[in-house]
Amino acid sequence: MRIIVASMHFGAGHTSHLKAYLELGKQCKYDMALLLNRKYIPLFKSINGTVLFDLSQVKKFNPDIVWIYNIGVENIQLIKLCKEIGCKVVYVLHEPYMGIKGLLKEGSYFAKQTAASLLNIYICISATKVVLSSKMAVENCKKYMPNLYKKSVQFPLIFLDAYINNMPRRYFSMVGGYAYAHGSDVFLNFVKESYLKRKDIFFQIVTRDNIEDKLTAVEFQEMIRGGRLLVQQGRPLTEEEMNLAYRQSICTWNGYRRSTQSGVLANSFMQGTPVVASKLDAFVEFIQEGENGEYIDDFSYDSIAKAYDKIKQECIEESCRITFKKQFYATNQTKKFQEIVQNI
Repeated sequence: MRIIVASMHFGAGHTSHLKAYLELGKQCKYDMALLLNRKYIPLFKSINGTVLFDLSQVKKFNPDIVWIYNIGVENIQLIKLCKEIGCKVVYVLHEPYMGIKGLLKEGSYFAKQTAASLLNIYICISATKVVLSSKMAVENCKKYMPNLYKKSVQFPLIFLDAYINNMPRRYFSMVGGYAYAHGSDVFLNFVKESYLKRKDIFFQIVTRDNIEDKLTAVEFQEMIRGGRLLVQQGRPLTEEEMNLAYRQSICTWNGYRRSTQSGVLANSFMQGTPVVASKLDAFVEFIQEGENGEYIDDFSYDSIAKAYDKIKQECIEESCRITFKKQFYATNQTKKFQEIVQNI
C-alpha cells in the first residue's frame, strides 16, 4: 500500500501531526510519503522518509491513497490528479460545518470561515472517506452534513511522543492561533485583570499570529517588563518550541467558544500539562475534572481563577500523560489506522 499524506497549504501547527502520520504508516508497513508546501521545511529539523513538493512527483510515486491533511485551494488540483491516476482520496476535516450559530462564534472571521466551509464541502464530496477527530464532530456531521456523514470515520489528532523531562512549571499559558472562537480575548482580559488582582500568576502567550496591537495596554507592558508575561508571537514556531511552551506550563487555556477538536488539548496532555477548558463540544469527551483539567462555568475572572487554583493544587501530570497515550499517541492507533485503510 502506497500512501501520500498531503499538506499543500502551509499551516505551522500541523508539523507534529504530519510527522506522526509518516511514522504511523511505517509502523503499519505501508510505503509512505509526505507532500508538503515548501514553507514547512524550516520547521522540520529532519524528516525520516520520502518528501514530495509538486504534483509531478505525486504521479511518479503512484499512490493508492492520498490522505489530505488540511484545507486549501491547492487541494483542488491534487484531487483532479488523483482522479486521473485512479487513487483514492481521504480528507481530514478539521472543522465540520456547525450551522450558522457555529459560524457566528468565529466573530470577525465569519466570512473567512464561511468560505472555508464551502471549500470543505467540495473536498469532502470528492473524497472516498472523511476523517473526523471526535465523537462530537461525527455527530455534528450527521446533523449538518448528513450525506457526508455516510462516508465519515473517526480518527484522532495524532502525535509522536516528545515529552520533556525534568523541567519546572511556571506559567498559565495560551498556546496556538489567536482567535475569537478560541476565547483568546477572554484569556487576555484575564491576564490584564490579574495585573492588580493577583501577583502570584505568571503568564505565557505563544502564537504564530502577530498580536502586538492587542498588547499595547499599560498593564501588559508592565507585566512583560517585570517578567510576569512572556510573549512569543508573530512567526511560525517549531515543534520543539511548542513542546517547550507546554512543558513549562502549570496549565494551558482551552476556554474556547466552540471546538470539534483541539491540538492544544492533546499537546498539553503529551507534556503532562492539564487544561482550563469550557465545558462544551468535544472537550467533554477528553477532559475529566481533577484528572487532566478543570472546567470553567463562564468567562468571569473568578471562574477562571478558581480553575487555575484547583489545578495548581492537584498532582495530575501522570493522568494527563495517560490520556495522551490512550487517545492521541500515534503508536497506539495502528489498528484503527489499518482498519480505515483496508476499508477504503
